[in-house]
Amino acid sequence: MTLIIAGYRQNKFRWNIGENSNYTPDINSGVFVIADSIISAKTNAGSKPLVSGFRKIIEVPVHVWQPHFVGELFQGYSTIFQTHKCLVAFAGSTLTAQHLINGISGHLAELKIDYERNPEIEYVVRKSCDHNNLISKGISNHYDENLFVAAKDYQNLLSAELISDVVEHSINKALESRMQHVLDPIALDAMYTDIILAVTCPIQRQDYLYKFKFKSSALPEGGIKVYCEKEFIEADKIAVIGMEKAFAEEAFELAKTAISSGLRFEHDMLDFVVNCVKQDQTFEIGLPVIIKTINGTSVQKEVITN
Repeated sequence: MTLIIAGYRQNKFRWNIGENSNYTPDINSGVFVIADSIISAKTNAGSKPLVSGFRKIIEVPVHVWQPHFVGELFQGYSTIFQTHKCLVAFAGSTLTAQHLINGISGHLAELKIDYERNPEIEYVVRKSCDHNNLISKGISNHYDENLFVAAKDYQNLLSAELISDVVEHSINKALESRMQHVLDPIALDAMYTDIILAVTCPIQRQDYLYKFKFKSSALPEGGIKVYCEKEFIEADKIAVIGMEKAFAEEAFELAKTAISSGLRFEHDMLDFVVNCVKQDQTFEIGLPVIIKTINGTSVQKEVITN
């Protein structure tokens, strides 16, 4: 099993002025993600540790490719216009998680700038699996040289919302392919995996935290549909995945107190996870505990071994 907690770094409190003065949670100082690092297997005698130091928080690059033109002719995509980063954390099946992260990484690495006519040309970022007007019209189509100018046309196209939508799509596509091999509820339970996404919006320069919850439903014609449900985590909340039943309620209460009382929020949540790991007797979670923070494209990592 796993315990992962994520939240917004509270380094800059801004205070509302008025009769009901209150703090406004900080959304401009980055996001932290804390995880244990043990991989265990269930046996007849209970959970047994297999691997420690396993990476459950992955740094995933985001690449936006710009169209290449020779004169007025489109010639494909050969240059990356924009690079960004996000953190993806998982709790659940390591095999399913690898499948999901491969899909997420593949989609985020191949975003492409395209256009729509509404009726004027509007520039958009598309997934590689989306219909692409530039590609569909081929290399014989002519475009005025005042179109597709990077300095004026490609700014502010990549947002946190778009990145989260791509992640949601990637997870659901991966789960669709996985479901071809799921035969019964036991297999379904074995592939259960939740995801956390932490990212700074390249446009707004504000932080965003999302939780993607594994869901399933029975189909009328028989069989099971598996999908993820995206939840945006507000700045005065935290995201918990993994051993939620055991630790989420206590974590939420601690977070509520820590956010409202001062600047130790991140440290208090780290101490909480470390203490949970040290007190655990089930071998479901274990040291070392990893904390990663992301702020823009800067990612920092700290390892707690004891």
